[in-house]
Amino acid sequence: MTLKVLDQAGQPVEGAKARVYYLMTNEIAGLTDANGVFTASHHDGSENLAFQADKTGYYPFQISYHMGRNYKSDKWNPTQIVVLKQIIKPIPMYAKHIEGGPPVFNEPAGFDLTIGDWVAPLGRGQSADVIFTGSLDQKAKDDFDYKLTISFPNPGDGIQVFSAPAYYLHSVGSKLRSDEYAPLVGYETQVVRTLSRHPGLGTTEGMNNPERNYYFRVRTKLDTSGNIVSTHYGKIYGDFMQFSYYLNPTPNDRGLEFNLKDNLITNLNDREGVNAP
Repeated sequence: MTLKVLDQAGQPVEGAKARVYYLMTNEIAGLTDANGVFTASHHDGSENLAFQADKTGYYPFQISYHMGRNYKSDKWNPTQIVVLKQIIKPIPMYAKHIEGGPPVFNEPAGFDLTIGDWVAPLGRGQSADVIFTGSLDQKAKDDFDYKLTISFPNPGDGIQVFSAPAYYLHSVGSKLRSDEYAPLVGYETQVVRTLSRHPGLGTTEGMNNPERNYYFRVRTKLDTSGNIVSTHYGKIYGDFMQFSYYLNPTPNDRGLEFNLKDNLITNLNDREGVNAP
């Protein structure tokens, strides 16, 4: 098993700690050479392997790999490319994990990202950063159509999708699932997610995709020409309505690396806390 560890510029990362986990044994570990390469060879009954690479100054990356039961030359001697994202500038953010939809149906509910709660009278929030509107058409417990619209109160606010595996759930991924910086363009004014269930037809799922994530910007102020004067950037890991959000507190700062030791929302319980940068 060969790991080739690169940085985001495609350059080899020398001295990265590489690990290969076999089912029947513990790990085989070592450091990458000047070409960013580490190779492990072993004989046991493993059909699945796990690889991991990390180095000080970078976010760890992990892979799982299915070899299969029967020998195949192309699958039993793989070279896996691992890209380590550099730790640039982790910052304090407003961050919280959310589970469950808006507390009302068929009317908008604002959410305050700095308070971490629905806007009064539905919660303790003071100003709506994001507006959730859940529309439910239900004929019976297992016969319904649900539509969730995520929108924003200000011109220039918006959201855009990016795809990345969930580090703790999936076989591939950097612990930093987002880019280090939020994009400048590409934001939409809203997204719509749906969930339907009907007798004899089963469930049609258009939400809760763990590999679907988002960048967003809120609290946007525009000049008379429609150019952004001030805005706040953030990101969401996971899909609606089971996700973790991160809001950069500094206007116009696009940095999205969260300092796990400095959450600006305090007194979170175990289910509300976030554990990814």
